[in-house]
Amino acid sequence: MRAELFMVTYGNDYEFAEYTLRSIKKFGFGFAGITIVVPTKDETKFKVLADRYGVNLRSFFEAHGKGFLHHQVVKCEADLWCPRDTDIIVHIDADCVFKEPFSPETFIYEGKIILVREHFEDFKQYRARYSWKHNVEYALGIKVEWETMCRHPSVFYKDMYPRMRARVEERHHYPFTQYVLLQRNEFPQTFAEFPTIGGYAIEFEPQRYQMVNQIITPGPFYDNAYFRPFNINPVPRDQNGHPTVKDEVNITLWENADGTHEVRGLISPVQYFWSRKGVTPEYRQQLEAILA
Repeated sequence: MRAELFMVTYGNDYEFAEYTLRSIKKFGFGFAGITIVVPTKDETKFKVLADRYGVNLRSFFEAHGKGFLHHQVVKCEADLWCPRDTDIIVHIDADCVFKEPFSPETFIYEGKIILVREHFEDFKQYRARYSWKHNVEYALGIKVEWETMCRHPSVFYKDMYPRMRARVEERHHYPFTQYVLLQRNEFPQTFAEFPTIGGYAIEFEPQRYQMVNQIITPGPFYDNAYFRPFNINPVPRDQNGHPTVKDEVNITLWENADGTHEVRGLISPVQYFWSRKGVTPEYRQQLEAILA
């Protein structure tokens, strides 16, 4: 299967994007190529990187005042931007730099893409992130239990994207782009691309993915009967039901074909940064150490 690395970014993240491309050159292998999509006003700036790293550079006219949402639209249209013979789309963000060797096989298990998910009820205290639950349910017209923006890169089958967009269009009677651009552009936005794509995958095409349940924050899903075979004690809670445990757990449960689960490790080859700060001196030191 041909896997394409896919990045949607813009001028302010140019320096981070170069570090990410350097990390792909150092650690990545086995990919068909790299496609980067930027606003038209930034295309000339990114052409330098495209030529240097052999990137397929494309651009779009960004909707005024709706930049964040329009970038989400482009991510949800990844099948239209990547080469036609692509089978798997590997989404990368400019500020997610690879720190160890990786290939398409890093994100595949027994012929299926690994889809990492976290139970929404386990992080209700994070209001902005928890709000994605309503956003996904409203966009797709389904009930969702799982949030899927848990590990970068997010990886999905290319042929699934048009079906996801069609679902949104059938429900709301708007073209997909128009639906997304009608949402709130300010944080927290009222559309979330990766939780929506992942929510569609879980609801409509789960057999195509290897599900991995990531348990990080103590919450209702952490301490119910589902975990008793693993001898995990219930989390102590206050009178309002909030966990009083300060230390977070980190467990990944892999779902077997027969519905059973087992604890196994999960490769995460990315070092996360926060691009809104820019490449600070502290970040630069870390990045150069990774890429030395």
